[in-house]
Amino acid sequence: MRLAAIAAILLAALAPASAVASEWDDYLAGKFQNFVWDDEVRTGYEAYAAQDYEAAAEALTTAIDKGCKDPVVVFRAAYALRATGQTDKAAGYFTAAAAQFGKARTDHHYRPEAHYYLAEFYVQHAKHDEAEWELEQAIELRKNFAEAYLLYGDLFTAQGKYAFAAEKYRRAHEVDPKSTKPLYNLAVTLVHAGKLDDARAAIGEARKLEPENDKVGLLAATIALAAKDLDGAHAEYAAIYVRNAGSIDALLGLGYVAWRRGEFDEAATQYAAVLELEPDHIEAVYGLGLAEAKLAKTDEAIGHLLRVIEIQPNNKNAHYNLGSLYQNKGDFDKAIEQYGEVMKLDPNDRTPNYNLGVIFIRMRRYAEAQTYLEEAVEAFGADTQWGRAAQQMLDLVIQIRQDRPVEVEKELEKLDKGGPAD
Repeated sequence: MRLAAIAAILLAALAPASAVASEWDDYLAGKFQNFVWDDEVRTGYEAYAAQDYEAAAEALTTAIDKGCKDPVVVFRAAYALRATGQTDKAAGYFTAAAAQFGKARTDHHYRPEAHYYLAEFYVQHAKHDEAEWELEQAIELRKNFAEAYLLYGDLFTAQGKYAFAAEKYRRAHEVDPKSTKPLYNLAVTLVHAGKLDDARAAIGEARKLEPENDKVGLLAATIALAAKDLDGAHAEYAAIYVRNAGSIDALLGLGYVAWRRGEFDEAATQYAAVLELEPDHIEAVYGLGLAEAKLAKTDEAIGHLLRVIEIQPNNKNAHYNLGSLYQNKGDFDKAIEQYGEVMKLDPNDRTPNYNLGVIFIRMRRYAEAQTYLEEAVEAFGADTQWGRAAQQMLDLVIQIRQDRPVEVEKELEKLDKGGPAD
């Protein structure tokens, strides 16, 4: 017997008893076996079967470096590299695998997958044209490639092409009608496109497949909120909570619905329940602070909003609402500080200019008040609600700076206190 044939028999006897063993048998029966790299291929396949992807990648890439051009080996090396997070290197091997499949083993079932994983890499790197080309190749090779249609939908969604995305998700559903994922993604896309009735229908079909899927229920609640159906959203969140009392998403949803209904005590209760499960949950801390502000629990609200900033220093809304609360308390120095933070974080947001103008009027610092109010009028425009309010204050300041009549001073005392934004 020839030496290579003897080696093949011995190596076949060592093939792992797993799904990969058939690949090893396939490898030995093919034209790519060679004693120069056979040991590395066998070691790589064994490591792959044991899900030791790092060892698999090392062995299989060594075989390739020695000259192995079996597209299956190249594909397995690419997948092992992908599994270990070496995505850039994996993309190179997937490219080589796709090219090798095109030259040999053109009908192999891994060929469309090589194109699919390469498309996945391009999607992640926002290389849309390259991703689309690879997905077209994958689908041409495998007409019923559900995952490719899903990824195609994701690609179009990332580009804001919602009509095209919906078409791909529908195709994925046709190919795999028992999976909720195509219907779920379709519903998300339809929400983005503003087609709420169609989105509701899609998520309804998903619910038929998995009646107690919390993710489906949460999306159904989101669709209800988008349609201003607070009762429907509440029912969805409540159903999830009944199934899973520890669902933070359900509690947050119930808190938000209560807030929208003006039920601030209930909102505070739900947000507090979230904090019992996760003490530093940023949305719950912030929501509780706003609810307390509405309930006139100013000190408690300030405490929670300060906690938000401690966790998330660049939270513009928390700074703004703190400024409003301090302004209401008459603690103008702290209010000025918070509004200043808002302006640093977002120089284009001129809402603080109006508030600062009002504060400086109350502090009788009229020159500064005039400057901020003039900027507010210019930023908002004279025909907007904010612009008209700023212009009214500006007119008062100008009159005060001219002659300070008693009646204007009395008018200033009637200024409403500012409240935190919703």
